[in-house]
Amino acid sequence: MTRSTLTSKHQTTIPKSVIEALKLRPSDQLIYEFEADGRVLLSAKTGTFASVAASLPRKPKTTPAKSVDEMKTAVKSMARKRLERAKP
Repeated sequence: MTRSTLTSKHQTTIPKSVIEALKLRPSDQLIYEFEADGRVLLSAKTGTFASVAASLPRKPKTTPAKSVDEMKTAVKSMARKRLERAKP
């Protein structure tokens, strides 16, 4: 059995054994499920968007990268179009 103590600010430190058992990392979310008999089940929602994205296969680039000047021109063009659509 593993224990932790609740502070006056309703915080607790997750024991190392729980961190290791759930393979927790910073930014993981903890999920609490309440049972009818008063027990609480603790599980972890692991993985960030970045880690999921990194696991996906990369699509090879089919077009050359744009220069900074080309990107600035495209942004200005889109801004002009939005401004024209917003005019009454």
